[in-house]
Amino acid sequence: MPGGAGFAQRVGRLGLVVFQDALRILENCPEKCDRSCYRCLRSYKNKFEHDLLDRHVGASLLRYALHGTPPALGTTRVEYSTDLLFNDLERQGIDGLVLERNQPFSIPGLTDAIAPILVTNGSGRQFIVGLYGPLTPDEPCDEALRDLKEFGANIPVILEDELVVRRNLPTATARLLELIGAAGKQ
Repeated sequence: MPGGAGFAQRVGRLGLVVFQDALRILENCPEKCDRSCYRCLRSYKNKFEHDLLDRHVGASLLRYALHGTPPALGTTRVEYSTDLLFNDLERQGIDGLVLERNQPFSIPGLTDAIAPILVTNGSGRQFIVGLYGPLTPDEPCDEALRDLKEFGANIPVILEDELVVRRNLPTATARLLELIGAAGKQ
């Protein structure tokens, strides 16, 4: 039927199979696309939303809905996005700002952790910068970093949305520089 009314009824009768098939397609896209392609999510009809489609985020949401698996992004994706952010922060060339990638870090009483990005600003104050997934705002992608954020009061943990890093890197960088007190000190 025009508008898809008949399709909605049919999908309702199919039940979980539709969601299970969708998850299979998103997880096993034959093109191994970064966000989406015409084999997994894109069609001519959704052309105005192509930049909003992300098969990895969709798969994470479906895994949660179907299996109760907490939403998470893959390690490779998180590492790639963290590299993007680190390189952009370095590219700013701010005097007195020291940036270190994958720096071991420990706080007495907590599990040792790796700081995805360890920042020391011009006044010597340190910050740990990490990412969170779009479905889990303000929840670090790394469990040790989660503990550090909650119990490590001596060093602030600043988190940025992984999707913002991938899709609007200048905004993510500017926000972080402002938070660490380095904005406008180039």
